[in-house]
Amino acid sequence: MNTSSKHRVLFVSEGYPPTSGGVATSAQRVARNLVRLGCEVMLLTFDNSQPLTNEDYLVCEDDNGVQVRRMGPFFLKQPTAGIELSEKIRAIFRRRAFDQMLTLAQSFQPTVVLSFYLLNAGLLAAYLARAVSAPYVAGVRGNDIGRNIFSVDRLAAVRLVVDSADRIVCVNQHLRQRLLLAFPEAGSRSSVIVNGLELPINCLPKPARPYLDVNTNWSAREPVAVFIGAPREKKGIACLLHAVELVRAHIPLRLLIVGPALGAVEERQCGMAWSQLIDCNAIHVTGHQDRATALQIAAEGDIVVMPSIEDGMANGLLEGMALGLVPVASDLFSDVVVSDSAGWLVKRNSAEALAAALVEAGMSQEQRSKRATEAQKLIAKNHQPAGEASAYVALFKELRAQ
Repeated sequence: MNTSSKHRVLFVSEGYPPTSGGVATSAQRVARNLVRLGCEVMLLTFDNSQPLTNEDYLVCEDDNGVQVRRMGPFFLKQPTAGIELSEKIRAIFRRRAFDQMLTLAQSFQPTVVLSFYLLNAGLLAAYLARAVSAPYVAGVRGNDIGRNIFSVDRLAAVRLVVDSADRIVCVNQHLRQRLLLAFPEAGSRSSVIVNGLELPINCLPKPARPYLDVNTNWSAREPVAVFIGAPREKKGIACLLHAVELVRAHIPLRLLIVGPALGAVEERQCGMAWSQLIDCNAIHVTGHQDRATALQIAAEGDIVVMPSIEDGMANGLLEGMALGLVPVASDLFSDVVVSDSAGWLVKRNSAEALAAALVEAGMSQEQRSKRATEAQKLIAKNHQPAGEASAYVALFKELRAQ
């Protein structure tokens, strides 16, 4: 292990922009801010731009001082025309990626290894940390604990990563509680560092509604609830659709989905309710947008709704609050939303509770404005990217002092 005073962070992430998703967005934010705090950062991730039949290759980039290295080919987000790869084949690609990563790690000589997401990235990071004799910090981001502790196929790999980690960082208290359900012995090694937030400069909210005025015939007097992201099962999409049906018996609420349409699983779960709400002009779906455009569109709404039944720290919720939308969210987000003063928190998976909060938020513009302002202040106070990165640096210092 390198013993110089400067932190040399080998950061292994499941994704990195332009790869989409919360893990990739968060990895970029944390990596850039670690660099700003004086750390040297080499970030290792996976590349899917070439077919799986290709020989191993490496893509090297510099992103605002972050040394980004992409290992390819790899199966994550690979356009394989729906072909399901066996675990044997996946293991081969992990081994090939690890061998590339190990050469880089040995040259870089990290003082600490950090990973975002326990499977794939975390598994390889745990092996890398052992190989170069560096302390290991495992980042828990969402499904890696929220779903995978219930997977008999993945639980053993998750346990290996958790057992290997010197420290485990979760993005909210909910995930830490889930972690300790499966691994109670990890209590003294686990903590919470909430996500920071950086908005693209060109997504600042506008006073007008250019997107909605062109793409819908919704009245400006009707409240608009905005869901930012992919409407997945774990995000509580079935609960949200049922709640919107209940709400519309009282007020003409509209639901703006800033993201794609339902996936196959969700289509089977709640496709009929989705179709009925679209037919009555209660839902508008933007489709996939780049992040800046998505947030420009989202800023035209009134409420950011995030009814997740299982989640990490939803970037869409933080983004909506930062844009001045009032949050209505499930109690899973008690780390973020202060109910009754800076939004509404409701019992997860309760369409009735969610509907009641949406009716209250939709009927009172004064309450929406007051609580939205307080929510915006909370984001500015508690979710600064420099503070998030500083919490990781403090953890690195603690490990190096041992």
